[in-house]
Amino acid sequence: MKNIGIAENYDELRSRITSLHPKSHKKWGKMSLEQMLSHCSAQLEMALGEKSSSIQGSFLMRTSVGRWLLLYTLPWPKGSITPQEMNMLKQEAKPAEIEERKLYLLAYLEKVQQADQLHAHPFFGNLSKADWQRLIYKHIDHHLQQFSA
Repeated sequence: MKNIGIAENYDELRSRITSLHPKSHKKWGKMSLEQMLSHCSAQLEMALGEKSSSIQGSFLMRTSVGRWLLLYTLPWPKGSITPQEMNMLKQEAKPAEIEERKLYLLAYLEKVQQADQLHAHPFFGNLSKADWQRLIYKHIDHHLQQFSA
């Protein structure tokens, strides 16, 4: 299973993030490229405990079976719910901010990869570092596919 704890997977995500540009084609969804970059960064801020979050979502997601299904078995569904703290649809972003947002996301990806301990997720609750690394890979990969990267 791919995750950011594996150097090859980590480098792959970094390369794909770096390849994004203002004309990156969106295949689905409502978020702009700028919003998507901020959305992914918000996940990493929550993992580090820099962005507070509250418990949300179905109880099933916080069970070991629910986590296993969503992190390791099922594909990430398009249009799935997102934690309130990661909802970027209400924020405006300027196209000139894309490079800055990419650099921010890359910096936080590195911070999370190197962190010894990560905080609870609003849907999944307490996760092991390995589960967080898998979740982060799966989430960012999903959004990079959304923007053809």
